[in-house]
Amino acid sequence: MKADVGIALRSTVFPPNLIVPISAEIDASFSSVWFPAVSAHLDPLDLCALSLGATKRLSAATGVIRLPEHDLALLARRADALGETSGDRFILGVGTGHLRGRTAVNQLVELTKKLRASYQRTPPVPVYFAALGPRMVQAAFQNADGALLNFCSPRYASKVTSRHVSKKRDGFRVACYVKLFFSEDESEARRMLVDEFIHYDSLPQYHKMFEAMGISKTLEAFRSTTEIAEGHITEEILEISMDNPTQKEVLELLERFREAGVDTPVVYPYVAGSDDYKLQLVKNLCSWL
Repeated sequence: MKADVGIALRSTVFPPNLIVPISAEIDASFSSVWFPAVSAHLDPLDLCALSLGATKRLSAATGVIRLPEHDLALLARRADALGETSGDRFILGVGTGHLRGRTAVNQLVELTKKLRASYQRTPPVPVYFAALGPRMVQAAFQNADGALLNFCSPRYASKVTSRHVSKKRDGFRVACYVKLFFSEDESEARRMLVDEFIHYDSLPQYHKMFEAMGISKTLEAFRSTTEIAEGHITEEILEISMDNPTQKEVLELLERFREAGVDTPVVYPYVAGSDDYKLQLVKNLCSWL
């Protein structure tokens, strides 16, 4: 591994039958693998267990589970077990789902305290808070081991984390999902990117974040255009995400996130194609690092 870079494996893109071979492939190249909770039928903790069992050095993280939906005592036991059996390579990423504002922050802090009180072993499993704004980042800095940002630009990441990153509290880490879209069909990759932006912009908390990044007019144009040409993907969008990027483009984007104070940029590939194409894409990503 040449740098601290994670990869996210979305279960609607990478089915469970690919987790073991992909985990073995990425073990020497990536520092961590993250499993977003996007399917009601697949538990991110089970996917973490699959990955940890197939690797020797890779950390595995939930990215993220909705803490209010879990029995905290049972979750603590499962987290303890994953930490112990993996040699402390498990990270618990948590969030509150659709709650927003101070209510979400306060609830996540209180639930995390209860969860940690249920841990039975040392060292305790690290906890990362899903964070979109400075208030949740501050709560993570004070009550967790890290913060996980999502779908933002390096400039926005720097803005919401700079106050805390500058203090360099021992062990506190900032990770950020960097969404990339791949397909053998260029127009399909671009359409996936556009659809993801439009989907997230429909969520109030992300709409507010996109407004702060100055891309609202671009997203409005996306909605009114049936064919998205390459020229419609503005520089502001390319600071956040790319379709079918080259190795050079990916490495430059990851470096910009590091310069912005992100300790672990997490490559989050959306891939349209066969299982063989997906496996080859992961191999390519490994060779790029």
